[in-house]
Amino acid sequence: MATNTGNGSAIPSMIGISIASILLFIGLNGVNSTWYYPYRQFESSASWDRIPCTVMAIRVDEIATKKSSVVRYAPVVDFRYAQSGKEYASTRFWFGNNDTLDKDKAVQSTAPFQINGEYQCFVDKSNPANAVLVRELNPAAGWIIRNYAIAAGIGFIMLLGNFVSFLTLGLSKTTVSQKNLQRAMANSTCPVESGDPDEPLIIQAAESRVAIATGLWIGGVSWTGIVSLVSIGVLQSKDWFPFLIVGGFFLVGIALLVGAVYTTLQVFNPTPILACSQRDIYPGSEFELSWMFRGNVKKIQHLEIVFEGIEKVSYRQGTSTRTEEKPFFTMQVVSTASAEKVPQGFEIISIPLSTMHSFKSTNNSFTWQIRVKGKISMWPDIRDRFEIVLLAPKPSAQA
Repeated sequence: MATNTGNGSAIPSMIGISIASILLFIGLNGVNSTWYYPYRQFESSASWDRIPCTVMAIRVDEIATKKSSVVRYAPVVDFRYAQSGKEYASTRFWFGNNDTLDKDKAVQSTAPFQINGEYQCFVDKSNPANAVLVRELNPAAGWIIRNYAIAAGIGFIMLLGNFVSFLTLGLSKTTVSQKNLQRAMANSTCPVESGDPDEPLIIQAAESRVAIATGLWIGGVSWTGIVSLVSIGVLQSKDWFPFLIVGGFFLVGIALLVGAVYTTLQVFNPTPILACSQRDIYPGSEFELSWMFRGNVKKIQHLEIVFEGIEKVSYRQGTSTRTEEKPFFTMQVVSTASAEKVPQGFEIISIPLSTMHSFKSTNNSFTWQIRVKGKISMWPDIRDRFEIVLLAPKPSAQA
């Protein structure tokens, strides 16, 4: 149950920033070593000397690790050449990593060469020991580059999200009004009317639009990245059934990315600002709810504000837990398309004395919220939720 205090800890944000920084470093370093550096060498090799060389041995090495069941294959061609009266040897086949996941491609890449055959190799003028047999980038290195790029992208998105969260946390301060509410919320199970002088309450949104969009981007990119890695082994098997299963998981990742785009567009929607005329709200009381928007409110064609109570019950079935959630109280505060009332306004909300106050226990809870929905043409709608605490009157007040 939210207390609308805006309190939090900087520790999770700092941990997230640290993890994101490490992931970003690994990804960028991998992209540099597997793509950028080999590509620069490939470009510079245009001025290398082209000299005769002799192939001494040809083979395809299998590369496997204990941590992974994926086997990689590296074409190896041992060739000899002479430069400035000195003999050199090399096994560098092309620019970038030698290995590939496709054994047939590895074998086919060595097919044009024969042992003791005479061929042309490319030698660096400034460093004759640096030579390559085929002046090409490894055509099978794309999957490695893609994985590192995904890691860098995930790290960047995580870093951006955690940095924004950290800044938001650092800029937020606990006001006197929030301290009054904290004292009233001393009992987290059943908050009691504080008895302090009432004052207006600015309600904070229950979820951050930026946080939701960032989470979906991280989830979507991570999911599709992992599925892409799995799909490499599946494609090797050339079996249609595992391919269908992986395809289903890939569609889930696409759905997450579509949701990420949708919620990212929602970030640019007008932001509702809600205020209650008093801080101590409880069954049998009434208060004035006022609203206004930050941003281009003219885009909103229809505004709907709903005040409701939500009951959540958890059922334990064996080792699993099932949770059901349903509204037990619903009041439509406003539903209007008026150009005068949409930008700002207020309504009096009367809470029935017989209704349930905010409550939270291990297996069930009663929470209250205000939902704001703004319809925008040809654009994602405004859908924000604001949690509010409905206090239980002091026993003396109930007598």
